Amino acid sequence: MFLFLLISLSAVVYGVTAPLKIYVSIPPQEWLVQSIGGDRTDTEIVLGKGQDPHMFEPSPRQLVGLSRADIYFTIGMTFEDQIAEKLTAAETGLTIVDMSQAVQKIPMSGNTHDSESAHSHPQHQPHNTAHTGTEETLDPHIWLSPLNLMAMAEIVAQALAEADPENRSFYESNALATKEKLTALQQELSSKLKPFRGESFFVYHPSFGYFADAYGLNQHAIELDGKAPSPRQLSRLIADARAEGARVLFVQPQFDPKSARAVAQAIGGTVVPLDPLDSDVYTNLKHMADSIQQAFQKQ
Repeated sequence: MFLFLLISLSAVVYGVTAPLKIYVSIPPQEWLVQSIGGDRTDTEIVLGKGQDPHMFEPSPRQLVGLSRADIYFTIGMTFEDQIAEKLTAAETGLTIVDMSQAVQKIPMSGNTHDSESAHSHPQHQPHNTAHTGTEETLDPHIWLSPLNLMAMAEIVAQALAEADPENRSFYESNALATKEKLTALQQELSSKLKPFRGESFFVYHPSFGYFADAYGLNQHAIELDGKAPSPRQLSRLIADARAEGARVLFVQPQFDPKSARAVAQAIGGTVVPLDPLDSDVYTNLKHMADSIQQAFQKQ
């Protein structure tokens, strides 16, 4: 009994409180929240490993967990709309914070091209071509750019500080360290990929638009708008890949690689797995740059 009272009194004296219960939509967000929140946050991910965010629907159990959380960080995925609608209707008191509000989104496209000038700020509107349909669909894969992650870090730090004002300086300090780390990463990747500006890489699903735009690369997608290519489109893609001298196609594990294998076989290339939803987004961005560098050097 004496030990219990002593622990309780210590908690009061030093202001110890339970960690904030945080939910994020996808694994890369977890890295950002943990980098800034540290042991002051307990984070759960809505989208399970290997699940397709384009087809995902939250389970009743997840909705219950979300209703009891302090903050839900969204990032602009389609499935978040139904979550927000259900939780708002239930009047849970959950704070929903959109990480993507600090980022200028670019159109979702099978082809992305960097403009002549370097993009040094996430708010700068990139140049993109080959949009489909009469209305542009904005690319949700905003986390695949160190510059965008820096902008989102500020949103995370502000939301955590508002929910836990006693530890504001802790979050602000961690956010500063995180942005410094991401600045160094941006400089490293820019230097590594500078020799390949204007080069093209082929992917199955167009997830890497922001990455391509940040480093002056061209993304060519096999699948677009959730549809596999028709035989005619596949023939055109093979012709494009040959014209570009492509020998490597990057395939995300969330999608069927059949079409990518067909293109790779036709051009005498290989299929390389590359997961845009990897939880360690910092290391994953490095891996992406290394994979692209190696692919270009082999051509």
